[in-house]
Amino acid sequence: MTTTTVGVLRETAPGERRVALVPDLVPAVGRLGATVLVEPGAGALAGHHDADYRAAGAAVAGRADLLRRADVLLGVRPPTVDPEHGLHPGQVLAAMLCPHRIPYRVRQWANRGVTAVGLDLVPPALSAGYPLDAETSQARVAGYRAVLLAAARLDRCLPPWGTADALFDPVRVLVVGAGHAGLQAVDTARRLGAQVRAVELRRPERAAVAALGVGLLELPGLHPVADDRELWDALDHERSAWTAGLAEAVTQHDLVVTALGLPGRMPPVLLTTAAVARMRPGSVLVDLAAGPEGGNIEGVLPDTTMLVGDGVTVIGAGDLAAQVPGTASRAYAHNAVALLARLLRDGTPVVDPADPVLGPMLVTHGGTVRHEPTRRLLLLEATAVAGLP
Repeated sequence: MTTTTVGVLRETAPGERRVALVPDLVPAVGRLGATVLVEPGAGALAGHHDADYRAAGAAVAGRADLLRRADVLLGVRPPTVDPEHGLHPGQVLAAMLCPHRIPYRVRQWANRGVTAVGLDLVPPALSAGYPLDAETSQARVAGYRAVLLAAARLDRCLPPWGTADALFDPVRVLVVGAGHAGLQAVDTARRLGAQVRAVELRRPERAAVAALGVGLLELPGLHPVADDRELWDALDHERSAWTAGLAEAVTQHDLVVTALGLPGRMPPVLLTTAAVARMRPGSVLVDLAAGPEGGNIEGVLPDTTMLVGDGVTVIGAGDLAAQVPGTASRAYAHNAVALLARLLRDGTPVVDPADPVLGPMLVTHGGTVRHEPTRRLLLLEATAVAGLP
């Protein structure tokens, strides 16, 4: 029987410190009938050295050799590999792909016959997909990190401080959006002794906040909704209620974390610079939604800190999970192994587009682009080039 080879790529994106597979989980891949090749230095920034991988049963191979031999490639971010010379037809590439941001690279993968699987594209409604869901695992790390990042810039300590605690008011924290990142931010701030409230309209997320014993802040004119679709309808049609309500709410808080966004959609701007400037000097905001398309705070940029008004700090988060590479890599590696368990049958990769979990995760397969938002982007480009109306 031919053994499948799983290749673990070294990340090359600036600031990326995670690795797609940690040494402790190499034996788990072996039990699935696969061998593991690791690019030299792949885990070094996450505290895992080449000798650790060898001791766990993996082999270490240079990039060219790894790309040639691997049947399945594991990465954290989309690799900077020339598809024509670095990848081969039938190869499986799995990473957090954010395909709508790299449509031309996606098209190259499809043309090359590569099957690209997005570990950030697990259908959220399917509980069976949870073990594979890297979007969730990394968002939780980011939510934790966001609170610590804000606390380090805040001019006060989060827990009550001093010999007479009653003399010190608790830090007031507001979290906007209680998805996976926001909910983790709520829990982290609560555990650190802050007085926490959350703004959330989706009923399942509201229940999760309440289960932590944290209060919900209701914004005037807005009402609970069933799911993401209804939330975005409320954002589209009731934006003024959001901005007006939050402009008033943030002035009553010292630390604000915004985390309202969905993959494939531009984050809604919920807080204007004028609203932020009204906050108490020394307050801190962290925008977890900050990315190339913008964020929840007006003018925010990822991986950037700016001062607004009379000393209010606004932090565009960027990819905070990469700043906690030990925990983030271990969580991501479990997602990757869960994917391999679903993908490998008798040690051989079998891609089933009809699989209710794996099917929606397929970005390219069989020579075609299957991710619908990316297909639309490519079609729009082709239409524009052709000069069609």
